Amino acid sequence: MKKIFLLILLPVFLFAQKKETIKLNYPVKDYTGTTKSLEVIDVRQNKKLNDIVFRGKYYSFVFPTDDLSQDIENWFEKTNKKREKGINEIVLLVEDLNISNEVRNKEIFCILDMKFSTFLKKGENYYFLKRYDNIISLNTKEVGGIPDLFVENTQKVLQTLMFETYRATPLDIAIPSNNLSGYNEMLKSNYAAFSGKKLKDGVYLDYKSFFEQKPLENYQLIKNNGEVVRAVNANDDRIPTRKIYSYVERGKVYKNSQAGFLDLEQDQRGYFVMGNKFMLFPEEINVSSAYFLFGAIGGIAAGIEFNIKYNKALNGEKDKIYIDFLNGEYSFVK
Repeated sequence: MKKIFLLILLPVFLFAQKKETIKLNYPVKDYTGTTKSLEVIDVRQNKKLNDIVFRGKYYSFVFPTDDLSQDIENWFEKTNKKREKGINEIVLLVEDLNISNEVRNKEIFCILDMKFSTFLKKGENYYFLKRYDNIISLNTKEVGGIPDLFVENTQKVLQTLMFETYRATPLDIAIPSNNLSGYNEMLKSNYAAFSGKKLKDGVYLDYKSFFEQKPLENYQLIKNNGEVVRAVNANDDRIPTRKIYSYVERGKVYKNSQAGFLDLEQDQRGYFVMGNKFMLFPEEINVSSAYFLFGAIGGIAAGIEFNIKYNKALNGEKDKIYIDFLNGEYSFVK
């Protein structure tokens, strides 16, 4: 049905097409001076970016030479010409980069789906460094300039990933070169939270300690009217709620969020919470700038509008939102 709807629009937009080039102009200089080379491996089945419909026009997306691997490698070379002291051979694995339209309730959304991972190459083995795996979904009626936003976001995500990669400490798990595409399941099998054993009760301060199943020792939760307010030990050392990543109580996991502690559940794919974007990131709720043109009154109106939208998010439709065990971030990829 979604494809049929878009095909119906095709004759209308056929002669109003615009090409957007992802120019890769942002600097990706390695200020640590440790990188010797960058190799890009593109494992996407479809290496051509799709066209999208946005407000009466078709938009196509390309890289400078239409060769993603070569363009990213050239980008790195351009801003890292002096690498005589570099020793690290970095590999960037392009697992997904796709732009598309999706129709929901007769409204058109533009989707940018990106998944990139980086590794340190040593001999015939690879060692995981960093990953970005997420999706951006924007309503064409509510957000302007989406094609430009997608171009900018693609560059920014790659730039940030490279900066983080230069400074990252590799995981001490060797991935054979002939199994690089299967790295996710291989790494997952090394984390205790995926072992199938009962989870350890206790307090966890970050995603690493949770997935490694290493709770704080000798800390207990303090509750008030059933809600966690802090964790304390025998010396009365206190950890406020805001610093608690998650806790396990009688084998059940609760993940801290801006909406409070949420049940953290598990299926074959991984650990997830039931939620939505605005519930987990209320700061991203859009409030019209017009509200701020009227001083204090505008501020009150904006606050009321925010509360309405936030409460709607809390009570609205919820989906499985997974926690990436390699970086602790929410992944909105369905």
